[in-house]
Amino acid sequence: MKTFTRDYRITGEYPHQFARYFGSMRPCVFDIESTGLDPARSKVCLTAMLTRTDTGVRITQFLAENHYEENRVLEATLDFFRAEGTDYLITFNGQAFDVPFFNKRLESTFTEGHLSMYNFDLYRLLNKGSDLRSHLSSLSQMSIENYYGIFSDRQDTITGRESIALFDEYSVTGNTTVEKIILTHNREDVLQLHRLMYLALNDIEDFDDAIAKLGFPVLGGKYTVRPHLSRSKSLLRITGDQCARPVSAAFFPDMDDPLTIVFNAATSSYEIDAPAGRLGNDYYIDTEKLGIDLSEDPDCVNGYLILGPRTINLIASLIVSMADERLLHASDI
Repeated sequence: MKTFTRDYRITGEYPHQFARYFGSMRPCVFDIESTGLDPARSKVCLTAMLTRTDTGVRITQFLAENHYEENRVLEATLDFFRAEGTDYLITFNGQAFDVPFFNKRLESTFTEGHLSMYNFDLYRLLNKGSDLRSHLSSLSQMSIENYYGIFSDRQDTITGRESIALFDEYSVTGNTTVEKIILTHNREDVLQLHRLMYLALNDIEDFDDAIAKLGFPVLGGKYTVRPHLSRSKSLLRITGDQCARPVSAAFFPDMDDPLTIVFNAATSSYEIDAPAGRLGNDYYIDTEKLGIDLSEDPDCVNGYLILGPRTINLIASLIVSMADERLLHASDI
């Protein structure tokens, strides 16, 4: 296996809406190259991780030199995340491909570990929360790059499909020119995705609503949160994943506590129901009933939080934090 690093002087921060949900959490832009699309028969041959440095960003790549070094690439990638203290991943269609493929290969090679951290999938966010699909015939990464005028900045000359054939050649010949072509394509994917984060997120009309559909992390990525206001049932339902040491437990409402909370270790998931009130066309949560002080919030009136995209996400994150405290307290009894 070979390791490659390259530094770029790219500075700046993602749009301000992003900081509201991710704060000081450490991101890593992540992409894999594989020998095919079926994880039951194909392998991970190359990974790329883009992380921030004091002067910009650094791209680290782990390349298998043949078809028998996959486990070394998998182990090196997991070790990298641990060493960097990565809190969440940034991917493009990574929820459907990169992460489940990587985890399946971990299982197949009996490699210890699992990628369960929060995955900010830009493809899914744009698909659910923007009108880009109405402007483009395809929501592929390269199509979106072209829309934002950065596709021509790419330094690579191949597609992912061509990369598969080239790796087969490389694994036999070790040709350094082929090696460079494969590395460049993989490196450009994470570099361009990082640039799209600056461009595409600014065009999301309602980031709070879009991130709710995708799900967002709380407690440093311990949980993901996907809130949904059911107007027909006057209910705020919060679902998500337990990303660290999933457990099973259930808490039911009583006179003092209106929440229904269910943790499921088998599916690494949870579900919380919080009753919502209605006044005219507005829905609200009784924060005093929950023991939450949001008196400084402009949308909180006399202890009642008016529910909109921003406040739904706010109260959902606080409720999940409360549920986690209850779980910790129960485990100590």
